[in-house]
Amino acid sequence: MKKTITPEFLWHLDKLCMCFQVTIVTTVDAQGRVNAAPFGLVIPYSGDPERPQMMFCSNRMWHTAQNIEATGEFVINYPSFSLYHKVSEAGKLWPEGVNELEKAGLTAIPALKVRPPWIEECYQHIECRLAEIIHPHENQSNLIGDIVSISINEEFLSLSQTEKIKDADPLFIFGIDLSTFTSFYLRGGEAKPFSPKEQ
Repeated sequence: MKKTITPEFLWHLDKLCMCFQVTIVTTVDAQGRVNAAPFGLVIPYSGDPERPQMMFCSNRMWHTAQNIEATGEFVINYPSFSLYHKVSEAGKLWPEGVNELEKAGLTAIPALKVRPPWIEECYQHIECRLAEIIHPHENQSNLIGDIVSISINEEFLSLSQTEKIKDADPLFIFGIDLSTFTSFYLRGGEAKPFSPKEQ
């Protein structure tokens, strides 16, 4: 038997069985102060090699979205599962101007083409400049960025896809307990290459 569910606040992380790869988006504000926050609704938006783009969804009132609107730049950093406790620390609702990387014990290092930093402990970084903002409703910003640089741990480049995902050990989120604001994290399971037989 199936049951219909009515979407409510954070419906994708509450009643449904869905998981999302966790990233940490770094920005700077107009004064150059670093901000960092975890985001799971992050996807490639355009696969055009002439103009590749990424998109992520944010509350319009969060510092990340406000900083990007003010400065036009951001970096998407990809943490491993082992960093889940530091990701959670960065995700607290810190006051404006607080450097979440310092609070979480993470290391900022210069990016190649934008002002927001990479996070040294992360294995992959996508640097973006703002191209467009879509507001599905008054509280949400879908931020689309032109990719200006992509970097990954050098040792990954010689690995197969299954070896790469094993070494990266990406962090996923699959739920939030709204009563305690506890996040539920997941690590990638078994990799299974498969090619369907020809018809």
